[in-house]
Amino acid sequence: MSSEYHWFGLDIQFAANGDDASASGIAEINQRIVRELMTAPGDYVWQPNYGAGLGRYIGVALSAEKYAEVTALIRSIVVKQPDVQRLPAPAITFQADATGLLSTQIVYTYAPTGQPVTVFAP
Repeated sequence: MSSEYHWFGLDIQFAANGDDASASGIAEINQRIVRELMTAPGDYVWQPNYGAGLGRYIGVALSAEKYAEVTALIRSIVVKQPDVQRLPAPAITFQADATGLLSTQIVYTYAPTGQPVTVFAP
């Protein structure tokens, strides 16, 4: 099954024939992960419990406990995708640059092929 091709924060994409573009497989999973991580709980009135709300951590000093909280939150969103393999568990790493900007890398195993996948957003 495929979904509409839509990266969080970007415009909806269209196919050459003018229809909405669709996403399936790895592209669909990555879009779903990013969308749920970035959506704040309560933003979708028809699904009030949807969303991880990672935006609430922007500008917050992350203690060891907060890192663990964010890691667990990310992992919970990733593993609920049906084609994400549970073992090995998704790898979630953080890296800060010289300015203090923190980035996150998520690597999971795509179950249908066993291939490792890195989540990225354009």
